[in-house]
Amino acid sequence: MQLKRGLLLNSLSQVAVRIITSFCGFVLTWLIARHSVSNLGIFRTLTVYFFLCELLPLLGMQTYLIREISRHREQTQKIVAHASVFAFTISLICAAGIVVLARLGHYGTEIRQGLYIIAAGLPATAASMIGLSVLIGLTRATTLSFIQGTETLLRTALGIALTFAGWGILPVIGVMVLTRWGIVAAYWRTIRTEFANGTWHLERAYFREFVAHVPTFAGITSLAIVLRFAAQTLLPWISDDKAAGQFAAAYLFVDMTMLVPTALITNLVPVFTKKTKEPAEALVQASSQSIKVMVAALLPVAAIISAVGPDMLHTFFAKDPAYAVSGEILRLIIWICALQAVDQVMAVAVIVRGEQKIDFQTLLVGSSSLLILLAFLIPKYAAWGAGLAVLIGSIIQLIARISLASRFLDSKEILASVWRPIMAAAAAYGVALSTGRVHWISGAICGVVAYVGILALLGGLSKNERHQVVSLLQTGNA
Repeated sequence: MQLKRGLLLNSLSQVAVRIITSFCGFVLTWLIARHSVSNLGIFRTLTVYFFLCELLPLLGMQTYLIREISRHREQTQKIVAHASVFAFTISLICAAGIVVLARLGHYGTEIRQGLYIIAAGLPATAASMIGLSVLIGLTRATTLSFIQGTETLLRTALGIALTFAGWGILPVIGVMVLTRWGIVAAYWRTIRTEFANGTWHLERAYFREFVAHVPTFAGITSLAIVLRFAAQTLLPWISDDKAAGQFAAAYLFVDMTMLVPTALITNLVPVFTKKTKEPAEALVQASSQSIKVMVAALLPVAAIISAVGPDMLHTFFAKDPAYAVSGEILRLIIWICALQAVDQVMAVAVIVRGEQKIDFQTLLVGSSSLLILLAFLIPKYAAWGAGLAVLIGSIIQLIARISLASRFLDSKEILASVWRPIMAAAAAYGVALSTGRVHWISGAICGVVAYVGILALLGGLSKNERHQVVSLLQTGNA
């Protein structure tokens, strides 16, 4: 069956670009990692702050922008005008805050100097995030992918060249910031056609309405920052750069695994928004189907990598024995891919219904648990303790999410839809673990065969199951 242009095709271009650029990013990280584990810790900490800054200028309001532009395309210019004033103001305040953090935080000289460079790029990040929100809201995923791909390929290629030339980490961070400034023009050139017939002006009443949504979204964003970045940013602070590098080496595989799910989940916002205009069960069914797809795709990957992870990681970081602990960390944290994907699908369903308070409460439980676990486990077990904290924190958060969203998302229905992938993934883990003793590649191959075979025996690949997946991927026609 030929798929219509929907959720899948809106995501495919993003996935392709993400795979290419992430491979380049992996090469850059690998080159830095081979120099020393401490260098990897410094680089990873600074790149975490770089991407963390993408969440700051709009304080989480990009979800609101996407939702409003999806609903009211004719008001795009009005929405962008008010969002721009807000975002540029916040970006300047946050830039000042990062400078203060760099001066007062317990970081080494290189991380401190890198934070100054990152602060200089915050206004450009504000403009980029507005452009990104507009393109997603208009379901122009292919255009967005081209812009993001160009930026990532350019900064990565320059970063690799600088690394080969032996220029160090700070010039690489500088190139990332300069590229971000340069890409702002591409966003403006792309979205300005939406503003051709309008005039730029601010309405006090509308701006007050916009700002009224900020506290909830800002709270959600603050907690999301803690959940996503706390482990990597606290490790060099509480422990040292070496522990940060050990954790980063393992987390690199988490980032690679989440490439496709992240693209799909991003495009669920306009799709789920349209579902809110249909009968209530439409959103519930779409959510359940999305969760089933995420679990079926990610759980076997997590199971197989957990089984063969240490040997696999040793292949890439064989020269430095300091990375040995990274393999054990990978065994733990790879499971968060499936947990986070399910959590994020449910979060989108909650937000498009206007239930941001539920999302806030869920993230509050998750982030509080994570901070407590990190504070207790990092001093005792360093990088491995951070990995364990992240896994336990993700489990606690998903339990909270299911509990709080049970009013309109039936947890029994969700469990009924994912039991087959869970059983098949358990079998795949056992097979990969036993056959991986020969070589991790043989373990991975046998694990995949076992998963597909068991899933088929359990009816998870039946015609009806395939039809339901195709129906989901056909949604969201542009």
